[in-house]
Amino acid sequence: MDAPAPHPAQHYRATPAARIGAGVLAALLLALSAAGLRGGSLGLALFALVPAALLVAGVWRLRLTLEAGSLEVRTLFGVRRIALAQVARAWLSAPRGLWSYGRAVPMLGLAPRQGPPLVIGLQALPAAALVELGRRLAPYGVRIEVADTPAARRLARRIWQLPRR
Repeated sequence: MDAPAPHPAQHYRATPAARIGAGVLAALLLALSAAGLRGGSLGLALFALVPAALLVAGVWRLRLTLEAGSLEVRTLFGVRRIALAQVARAWLSAPRGLWSYGRAVPMLGLAPRQGPPLVIGLQALPAAALVELGRRLAPYGVRIEVADTPAARRLARRIWQLPRR
């Protein structure tokens, strides 16, 4: 009997909406930087230029790679790889806070058997990445738990097209 074919590696990058949003914000910051230069304020120019560069670099570098037996997340701050067989728990949440201006921010958490958990912000990634990750975690007996909050349930319904309860 033939073994099932391994999953091909799939790469997910920031969605076009995230790229457009980052581009618009970067353009506004660059306009502020140019106004600072015209006004002779190098401090204001740098104060606006640095966040614009970080924003564009962060969206450009963001990538989630699902390989046959592992998950790799690349962000502006580094690369983290987790073997799917080592994932003990996965959860979907959408916390609200002052840092998000009261909006629910979708996040996926993965807790490996050893090591610190990995929390991935889902705002910029396509929903297909989460669907595929759930599909690849299923053979290891790991289901993605959904936090018992209205925002998390709405997010799960939107991603997996679940019926309302």
